[in-house]
Amino acid sequence: MRQLYTSPRPENIDRVVALLGEHGIECTVANRSNWNKPSYERFSYSQRKENRDRWPQVWVTKADDYTQARILLREIGIEPVIRHGEELALARNPTPELRRQSVATRARRIVMLAVAGAFVVLMLRYLGVL
Repeated sequence: MRQLYTSPRPENIDRVVALLGEHGIECTVANRSNWNKPSYERFSYSQRKENRDRWPQVWVTKADDYTQARILLREIGIEPVIRHGEELALARNPTPELRRQSVATRARRIVMLAVAGAFVVLMLRYLGVL
């Protein structure tokens, strides 16, 4: 089994399952609610730190059908799930905010190394080694 699609909206999951069923592709749904409830929640697809593992997921049962299922999703305009796709894209093309954050992190590490080095020198002087 391979994950094909995930969405916080159960309606989208149902549509994808119906589309795959029309084309004879067996699939299962993981993380679906046990009972039908209105699912309007304020969520954002652009939130990067949100845990998407809790969203309902469509999994293709047979590995041979996975390629055809991906083609079907692309035909209707949905990009199938790519494992770690967002992280890979951010690593290749970092945003200005991420660049600033990495520079700040690097500066903090350099300062911490300098403080640690000064501490070691002071300790060696105290012990009489230097």
